[in-house]
Amino acid sequence: MKHLTRQEKKCQKERRALMAELDAATQALRANEKAFQEALDPFVIEQLTYQHAALRCRSRVLLRLLRKEDAPCR
Repeated sequence: MKHLTRQEKKCQKERRALMAELDAATQALRANEKAFQEALDPFVIEQLTYQHAALRCRSRVLLRLLRKEDAPCR
């Protein structure tokens, strides 16, 4: 069994944190989509639309970071 270096351990820890944040963003997106389907008030719909866009942007950033960090971790 190979022992991990400090750098590898740090990389894995950061990756786990990013994955946890991505999971949270994904859950928030699902909740946002459900709320959007049930919303009737135009103001609420507008707020949910902006929130959805922000969550999608955050998810894309997290995915990009995970892909970027994937190479040095292996």
